[in-house]
Amino acid sequence: MYSGVKALFNRSKKLKGRVVLKPKNVLDTNSITSVKGVVQTTMSVVGSTFIDSLSAFSGKCVSLRLISATKAAENGSGKVGKKTYLEGVISTIPTLTAEECAFDVHFDWDIEEMGIPGAFTIRNHLLVEFFLVSLTLEDVSNRKGPLRFVCNSWVYNHHLYDKDRIFFSNETYVPSETPVALVSYREAELQILKGNGKGKLRQWHRVYDYDVYNDLGNPDSNEDLARPVLGASVTYPYPRRGRTGRKPTKKDCKSEKRSSKIYVPRDEHFGHLKSSDFLSFGIKSISKNVWPYLKPRLDSDISKDEFESFDEVHHLSEGGIKLPLDTLSKISPLPLLQEIFRTDGENVLKFSAPHVIRVSKSAWMTDDEFAREMLAGVNPCSIRRLQEFPPQSKLDRSVYGDQTSKISEQHLKINLEGLTLDKAIKRDRLFILDHHDVFMPFLRRINEYTSSKAYATRTILFLKDDGTLKPLAIELSLPHPNQQLGACSKVVLPANDGVESTIWLLAKAHVIVNDSCYHQLISHWLNTHAVIEPFVIATNRNLSVLHPVHKLLFPHYRDTMNINALARESLINADGTIENCFLGGKYAMEMSSAVYKHWKFPEQALPADLMKR
Repeated sequence: MYSGVKALFNRSKKLKGRVVLKPKNVLDTNSITSVKGVVQTTMSVVGSTFIDSLSAFSGKCVSLRLISATKAAENGSGKVGKKTYLEGVISTIPTLTAEECAFDVHFDWDIEEMGIPGAFTIRNHLLVEFFLVSLTLEDVSNRKGPLRFVCNSWVYNHHLYDKDRIFFSNETYVPSETPVALVSYREAELQILKGNGKGKLRQWHRVYDYDVYNDLGNPDSNEDLARPVLGASVTYPYPRRGRTGRKPTKKDCKSEKRSSKIYVPRDEHFGHLKSSDFLSFGIKSISKNVWPYLKPRLDSDISKDEFESFDEVHHLSEGGIKLPLDTLSKISPLPLLQEIFRTDGENVLKFSAPHVIRVSKSAWMTDDEFAREMLAGVNPCSIRRLQEFPPQSKLDRSVYGDQTSKISEQHLKINLEGLTLDKAIKRDRLFILDHHDVFMPFLRRINEYTSSKAYATRTILFLKDDGTLKPLAIELSLPHPNQQLGACSKVVLPANDGVESTIWLLAKAHVIVNDSCYHQLISHWLNTHAVIEPFVIATNRNLSVLHPVHKLLFPHYRDTMNINALARESLINADGTIENCFLGGKYAMEMSSAVYKHWKFPEQALPADLMKR
């Protein structure tokens, strides 16, 4: 009789919970860099299964403790409950699907004595990490619904941590309103995220720290691959990136030695089997497994570094390159990649024909299309209203001389539809796409030391009565020869016939090259990716997950640090995609640094950006 009553009494103090997690995935991008990596990852994880099997079968593979938000211990911190374990067996064999697994858990927790839980700690006793999705507590007294803890974080073996992992409930508090019992836990968690600024960071570390862009070059491999450090001086300002703690290069102690694995806090990595997972995995697989087979075919079909006719450009959407079926089995044992590179009647690297040339292959050559793409194309954020004439340069005259535009009123008035230049400006009918100051300081080196040949461009456009833009003049500028200061400029006007029409077409091509390169390097990489990373780092270092602003910003930051790390690995690095495919060549990142000197945070958002332009 007594034992039955006691059991009933104890049951009333049990707090039931539901834990949801995801096991490690065989296609997780953190551990795969190639098809070979899939096999290696699978074998290593399967091998560890035997070692941790005793913990799994004993049912004590993951332990948890609740922490009170309303009842404090003698030291002022929230009371900590008894240890309890997940009920069930966690499989440590990696799966091909991102399946969520739910486990029951029961806590010995007396609400009257311990208060309302506000956090919990967790220990992973397995050798394999798992992704903790959430904990939900049911029937918590004095609450209208379940108490939820949204975690969304990787949890490694507890021996890798100095302190147990802690997660807080979904409640939000600014620091001054944080329950006293949770204050010390909140501060301790932020300190862990800040780290100590020392040592090489590993995948299980959760440190958000700052560093400069000193890992783009590879001076130890080749002297020509050395690049200036960006962000460490007034000469080369740049946003901060996440610190990795890798060793310096032998030839330049200020540069960090590159490696194929770049530390990014694990929770910043792509999610399970997300489309971007396949994209990053596919890019790495193609570059390391497909390219060796594809390159000989490219070399035989295109034995030069550039197109020699527009027929070759059209061939990208009309032909492509076929790979023999037996090549596919060499590329990848995975059916997924074989399916991507099927060659049964389809061509590899066959691009879809742009809509503009599906009706007419010469449609892209018109002035109407040239002006339309300035707003509907890749870089609509650089065109601005013309407010001064002639256009002025902001480049230092003592270094670059007079860079004032050579476009005159005579060049424009014949196409102003009866308006004077002054009236056209006052009525907001004239616009300019000005890439002069960005490219001019680098043109001498670009044209002399790279395979590219370019001009710095200014383009004047007129807003017609029908709401469309019409190009009026294009200025092509080069530095003076023999180190003379100033610009050597030529103004090109629209023409429909003869040699002048060809020159006009080439001038528009130079504008498009300036604009597309500016888009990729500045508008896209610098202004979208690079400038956001220090905000991601600062938020995680200074705003607790309990902070309402952290919860507001977090969804916008996902994947940014990981994407930027991948970019430093193969996109913006020395001899990377940007340097090989875009105008700036080896000076591209240096060029973006020069533009960043004039970047101002308050000018980036609407309506300030529109008003500025």
